[in-house]
Amino acid sequence: MLVLRILIVVVLLLIFVQDLRSRSVYWVLFPVLMLLFIATGLLQHRLWVDLLQPAMINGLFIVVQLLLVSAYFSLKSGKWINICAELLGWGDVLLLLSVAFYLSVLNFVFFYVSSLILTLLLWMTWQGVAGRKNKQLPLAGFQAMIFSVFLTGDWYGLHLNLTDDSWLLNLLHR
Repeated sequence: MLVLRILIVVVLLLIFVQDLRSRSVYWVLFPVLMLLFIATGLLQHRLWVDLLQPAMINGLFIVVQLLLVSAYFSLKSGKWINICAELLGWGDVLLLLSVAFYLSVLNFVFFYVSSLILTLLLWMTWQGVAGRKNKQLPLAGFQAMIFSVFLTGDWYGLHLNLTDDSWLLNLLHR
């Protein structure tokens, strides 16, 4: 299990470094990450249905989100806009689809929203410190870094179990 955790963090850090340097990531890293997440789930004695059901719901959430954002930009511009072709990189989508195989549904939504907010704050800080403005945001890279922090915090400190929604439901219930 330790080897899988190390490999997951290494792949996430590779995504971060590649996206930060060149605003592109080798696509092969995403299926590898997905397989590492599936292997982790199976080693935790989770059933296939317990792995695939949240992954499918999380994937559907991503698809609906992309369609809604595409519809918004299409209405705004008066023509069909495919945000994956013009505004969002495929690496950004593939990272979220990979993470969808690890997180439970509420944890996925929590990660998605919080990582977008943190990414925006990191990017604004980065732009302010660097002193130059770059329009291309390394979303997959920052989200990979944030997710590696979430994972290592869960594995070695907080013990929240990001594959189960109970900690988040308990927090919301208070």
